[in-house]
Amino acid sequence: MALQTASRRRLPAGTIPAEPFRILFPLGMLIGVSGVSLWPLYFSGLHKFYPGIMHARLMIEGFMGAFIFGFLGTAMPRLTGTKPLSRIELTSMIVLLLVATGLHIGHQHGSGDAVFLLLLLFFAAQMGRRFLQRTDQLPPTFVLVALGFANAIAGAALLVGGAMGVQDLRWPALGLLLLYQGFILYLVLGVGGFLLPRFLGLPARSEMPDGAEASTAWKRRALFAAATGFVLLASFVLEVFAAIPKGAGTLRFLAAAVFLAAEIPFHRSSGGGVTIIRSLRLGLILLLLGLLFPVLWPMQRVAGLHLVFIGGFTLITLTVATRVVLGHSGLAHLTTAPLPFLRMAAVLLFIAAFLRVAGDFQWALRGRLLDFASYSWMLAAGIWSWRVLPKVRLPDLEETAA
Repeated sequence: MALQTASRRRLPAGTIPAEPFRILFPLGMLIGVSGVSLWPLYFSGLHKFYPGIMHARLMIEGFMGAFIFGFLGTAMPRLTGTKPLSRIELTSMIVLLLVATGLHIGHQHGSGDAVFLLLLLFFAAQMGRRFLQRTDQLPPTFVLVALGFANAIAGAALLVGGAMGVQDLRWPALGLLLLYQGFILYLVLGVGGFLLPRFLGLPARSEMPDGAEASTAWKRRALFAAATGFVLLASFVLEVFAAIPKGAGTLRFLAAAVFLAAEIPFHRSSGGGVTIIRSLRLGLILLLLGLLFPVLWPMQRVAGLHLVFIGGFTLITLTVATRVVLGHSGLAHLTTAPLPFLRMAAVLLFIAAFLRVAGDFQWALRGRLLDFASYSWMLAAGIWSWRVLPKVRLPDLEETAA
């Protein structure tokens, strides 16, 4: 009944700029499907070029970027108690994202990285301005969100420098690590430290310092988050400049595992049968296994990265996005209900991750395994999109009434 009532109501004016996920989530999914479809097109012979670089840029800058900007563009103004994004700000972000995506599709990766760098700087400036105007304190783990954007900006800048002919190729290599891994990993940990305990049914922790004792606790958690971020950065630097992937992988895994155990103890969560909780648990486990991968198989680093990307980042992203969309469309009661479509998407992403990893161990079957992995990912995306994305058009009835 609530869904039928919501479907007859239009979004109030100004809702989309204030809640940019409503347009950026669908856009990100379109870019993601485009990026994954490159592999079947290549192995079928329809595309003659090897899609490695284009695929990676579309998935990180386009797919993940759209979901990140949509989520943070919605959450940050609310968390800081400041005004939402304006129509001009949102339009500028969408234009920059589309231009960057188009340049990558046109094989102009240096120019695409430069435009994405402009997008990062623009978004960081808008959020930084709101941070300075804040009336509420941000969660302490959001230190990692700031460091994640610093990683992305530095990584994109190093890639632009590489396209311009930087002699020392270690710097662009570091840029790839900062953009591909650091950007998303820092945000998963930073945002996750605030949101995931709530999603997992764990006891809420006070985020707003109130009194000397609470302020000290806030600072302690913020310092812990910052220390985690710098350890992760050290792992990237060591991997490139010291050429010790196994040692760097060990450091990265330990930093993420310790942070998750302290801030997001998902093993203690309640409501084990709820689909969102099970999906988050699976995503966090696969993320840690992917980070552990180069420690066990240092020569199969790319396989491990895809376990991180598909099983960890993508599954966590779609799960959180499900919670966001339902919570902002008057359907918050569904977040604690079984969600068969999300369960099916999680299973398909797990299969996609397994097949993609297997492709790097079975070279004789690599093309076929990557094809099946791509189809499994796209099927998961299709099922999730079919059940979730139409709800971005539904208003939040409680906010509308208020």
